[in-house]
Amino acid sequence: MRRTVPPQAPREGSRMPFQAVATQRLYEQVAGQVTALVTRGEFKPGDRLPPERDLAKVLGVSRPTVREAMIALEIAGLVEVRVGAGTFITDRAAGGNAPRFDSTGASPLQAIAARRMIEPQVAAFAARVADKDDLASIAETFEMMRHSAGTPAHRAADRLFHTRVAAATKNEVLAAIIDNIWAELFTPMFERMGRRSGLVAQERGEILLQHEAVYRALVARDGVAAAEAMDRHLAITEHILAEGEASEANEPARESVGARR
Repeated sequence: MRRTVPPQAPREGSRMPFQAVATQRLYEQVAGQVTALVTRGEFKPGDRLPPERDLAKVLGVSRPTVREAMIALEIAGLVEVRVGAGTFITDRAAGGNAPRFDSTGASPLQAIAARRMIEPQVAAFAARVADKDDLASIAETFEMMRHSAGTPAHRAADRLFHTRVAAATKNEVLAAIIDNIWAELFTPMFERMGRRSGLVAQERGEILLQHEAVYRALVARDGVAAAEAMDRHLAITEHILAEGEASEANEPARESVGARR
């Protein structure tokens, strides 16, 4: 008769030979594939990528997933979207630098506070120096936000809107700063706070109107109005997220009370 030996628990203090498994989202995988193809020389700077529909079919993913990947690659500076022409590989992509999806661990409220210190002045400057191509690309991103409201692609489009406003200043340092701050908002904590506070539910309404106000001020070349519209948008976002953070902090207490009942 074979005796079954129960598995032994690891001794206290012993080291397990495992590493945490990193979950990579679909759009990150698509972005990684494009980066790898550029590194191998399959695509060279100046080459045009296949249309979104064709990429989705070849990769076996949805078009919104491809769209998110292209947004991530553009934010990283590896591709350039030319309105009416397509998506092109940039000179910067030749280095094979993969787009970053990480953060420093700062809280979402810290990131929003930093944005309020910087982005209103960025918008004011962009209103003075943006050219027609900059305004066209910002308008295109606003339409992406409108059509993706309520979907995972909306936050990526939102990030791209602000990155393109910063890029319109023609100051690469400002654009990099805004993008790095945005990296702090691509975290599970932000997603939870957004859901609890109702931020996600406002994507179709108030948030779109706030971005439209920024865009209209840019088109009007009104730096004061652009700064005010941007600050108003970020102030509202900060207030909503603060409510979400308070809800997040109170959740353990509610769970503890529920467990005692």
